[in-house]
Amino acid sequence: MHLLSSNAVSSAARAGSEGDAFRVLTQDIQLLGDDVSVCISDTQKIISDIVTLASKLTRLFTSFVLFNNVLSHFENQKMVTSAKFFEQGQKKIMDEIRDNNQKLSRSIGVLVNLLSPISTLVKKGEYLAVCSSVEAASSGEYGVSFEAVASMLRELVGLLGEQSSRQKSLLRDLSEAMEIQQNNQRNLLYAR
Repeated sequence: MHLLSSNAVSSAARAGSEGDAFRVLTQDIQLLGDDVSVCISDTQKIISDIVTLASKLTRLFTSFVLFNNVLSHFENQKMVTSAKFFEQGQKKIMDEIRDNNQKLSRSIGVLVNLLSPISTLVKKGEYLAVCSSVEAASSGEYGVSFEAVASMLRELVGLLGEQSSRQKSLLRDLSEAMEIQQNNQRNLLYAR
């Protein structure tokens, strides 16, 4: 987007006093680029948080299973003191699993909210591309370079829309998989 903004600025500058509309469109393109950058930055942070939480949940669940196996062994050996110690550890892990599952659910909700404005940004970009093309067509020789800007904007906005659709699909799949995983964990945690 920054390269696109630079091209728009230089096109507006070449148009001189004829390029007032180009300058306005250039500012709008720059604002669009800033909005997209913010969405990407925020999304990357949340995705990083989700990966961290999922990794922690995996470790916790592995610990839970190990505690469960050791606890079963001690119960079979009639070692009451050791069994109580492991029951306490297992309960603590269960609480952490529950807390992390809730955090993960909230993070996915935040990610859904962060991705929702992307479709609006895509529509805004499409609109700016059309306006840029119209202005370029009506500006004669000065509009040639701005038509290239409009074309690049259409291409970038198209890619953004495709990527947004893929992300929403992946997020839906992740949410469904997480729900299944949480149900499986609940069943295992409370099976005792």
